[in-house]
Amino acid sequence: MDDRPAPGGGVALVPEATVAENTEDIPASSCGDASKRSLSPDATMVTEDAKADASSTNGQTENTDRRFVWAQGIESSYNLGSDPQLSTLPAHPLPPTLLQRSEQAAPHEKYFTPIVALSKYPYKFCNKDCMQGIASAFFDQGKFWAREWDLYYLWDIEESKPLILVRESQVHDLLKEINSHLKLGLKITDSQREEGLVLRFPDHPRCRPRYLGRSHNRSEYNSMTDQVPLVGVHAAGESATPPLDAQTLEDFKHMIEEAWEVTKNKSKASKEKSRVNRLKKQKVFTDQLKRAQRYLGLRPAATDGPSAPPTIPAVDVSRSAPFAYDRSVVFICVDVEAYEKGHRKITEVGMATLDTRDLIHVAPGKDGKAWRDLIQTRHFRVTEFAHLVNSEYVAGCPGSFFFGESEFVSLKDLPTSVAACFEPPFCAKPGETPHADNIERGDRRNLIFLGHDTLTDVKYLQDIGFDPLVLPNLLEAQDSASLFRVWQREDQTTKLARILEKFDIDYFGLHNAGNDAMYTVQVFLAICVREASIRNSPEVQQIWDARKESKIAFEQQELRQDVEKDAKVWDDLEANGDGGGPVPIVIKKPAWPKVTPQTGTNGTPASVNVGDRDRGDGSNGASTQSDRGGSDGGHSKVDNSDGWGGSAAW
Repeated sequence: MDDRPAPGGGVALVPEATVAENTEDIPASSCGDASKRSLSPDATMVTEDAKADASSTNGQTENTDRRFVWAQGIESSYNLGSDPQLSTLPAHPLPPTLLQRSEQAAPHEKYFTPIVALSKYPYKFCNKDCMQGIASAFFDQGKFWAREWDLYYLWDIEESKPLILVRESQVHDLLKEINSHLKLGLKITDSQREEGLVLRFPDHPRCRPRYLGRSHNRSEYNSMTDQVPLVGVHAAGESATPPLDAQTLEDFKHMIEEAWEVTKNKSKASKEKSRVNRLKKQKVFTDQLKRAQRYLGLRPAATDGPSAPPTIPAVDVSRSAPFAYDRSVVFICVDVEAYEKGHRKITEVGMATLDTRDLIHVAPGKDGKAWRDLIQTRHFRVTEFAHLVNSEYVAGCPGSFFFGESEFVSLKDLPTSVAACFEPPFCAKPGETPHADNIERGDRRNLIFLGHDTLTDVKYLQDIGFDPLVLPNLLEAQDSASLFRVWQREDQTTKLARILEKFDIDYFGLHNAGNDAMYTVQVFLAICVREASIRNSPEVQQIWDARKESKIAFEQQELRQDVEKDAKVWDDLEANGDGGGPVPIVIKKPAWPKVTPQTGTNGTPASVNVGDRDRGDGSNGASTQSDRGGSDGGHSKVDNSDGWGGSAAW
């Protein structure tokens, strides 16, 4: 319910006792505001219908403290923000926006999230141990929709339904509040981006989201999404939209499909589809680990087709790698630190490179320890933001780079400094001699982009003006978080610190970009070498079997508890009461939205409410909310838990 003052002639929901006593003051409806506001003399006028309802008590004793009536022209004392459980709602409104309806999003706003998918965040993207706490504090009982949201819309190619979006920056703001209130470390992960929670649409006018408006509650959201301008409505003065080329069209269709998929609810069919998708991802990540080991000479390439050696022997870590270093690659790891109170303020960039030519004739040692000495690092600090140090969510330490000396660069020079590390001699500092004897400037090498939650760092690099994805010699991206997840057969990604502890790697100064880049390469080597050194051994199979049985037992226990809870509810309902009196049949009348004419650039009406136009589906305009892209129930749900259902093959 809208908790803002009712407009003139409107009504508000207030306790009957408040009206009857003609109280002079009522609590203010602003969240957490203890001030009082005086009512005008006519503010206690009750509608005739409300009086009739109030008098029809049928002689029964009623608790008047809990009765509410509609009162004319006053502010409602019912306020979502006054609920103690809602104290975490944002205390400050969004800054004013200069965007007008149907204007394209600002050029720097490149990433967007389907708001319906975001509204299900705790249930689709959070672990069970913290899911309910997050939902209760920020999502349930209308809390999510009571926030201010800048809404954008985007029509699909078929122009059948619009997708309703919010900026990624607002998602970060929400997660920041959750982290602060519940002492968590939530962030948008690579897997969530891959599932479609955050999307970057093609830079084409037809594919750019357009501004719809700002909503403050679910009622406003529904009203706005029921009146989305048609696809041909553009902002005044906007030039004609050029046609889409084939590749852009294909990319756009794929992104729209991903966006709709991530908003869906569960169904039997979608569960099966999710299972198939999960198996595909398992293969993708498992293949990624295999390729990483091939690059490091720890696994042979299947030169004669997919039926190469059925059993690959374990690697002796006291001897140099037994296989060829596939494609002679250079691993380039990047870690970016941004200011916690402004993610567009990049404060540090850490770089670490490992040239596989340096590994020739060098034994890796346990968990690749001997190879760690061959990693080269750089640490760039942005001069303009050198005074900004994170402390609220992570303990930043930009001045504690342990693998060399930090280099201060200006924001405008940062892209050039980063780009230089993607060319020979890579992270070798000026005046230093690189490890490999045969490196020459201009020697184009095959590159592998490495990170821990890689896509986030790629996005930051793109934001500062350097896009590594356009480099012609960049073969692929590897992610140490995904590789560890594959090796451990886990459902969720693991923090860098925990992986370091797993391999007994000493670490200091995490959240320094230079240190994190070095540690990321170290855990990457540890994962690949450890797996290669114990592969196909009986001990490994025993570990997997024990984990499988443990997971089965856990799932059975969870299922038992759910069944027992459901049975208890039925037992309680059966034991209590006699069924009560007859329940009248009530048929709700449809709430027809108002028609708000939109004016096109030529002054003629550009669009009408979707409920008043023939959609071509036999409905004659009697559309329901499920016809719209922004509604919760418009699409069936899918389980995107992305768990590991089967065992990975090495």
